[in-house]
Amino acid sequence: MTQKINIKLPHDLLELTGLNSEHLEKKSLLIWILELYSEGKISLSKAANLVQMKIDDFLSEFHKRHLKHTGGPKTPKEAQEDYNTIQDLTKDI
Repeated sequence: MTQKINIKLPHDLLELTGLNSEHLEKKSLLIWILELYSEGKISLSKAANLVQMKIDDFLSEFHKRHLKHTGGPKTPKEAQEDYNTIQDLTKDI
């Protein structure tokens, strides 16, 4: 279920970024999800899914911003999913 919220921003800020409201919404969601993943509040697969990105694209975005992951998986299932993802991403290296 999706809930919309309104955030009031100065018009100058939109002009400065050059983003329209749709792009600003997508970018804000990405930044928020990157932070939640960084804090270990959501798993890698959940984070990528929430922003509709492939896991490797999400990780690339995460590392591009020099973020650090401070949390870990909350359940054995999340740990297994993360392990499987890493195995898939590194099998050709």
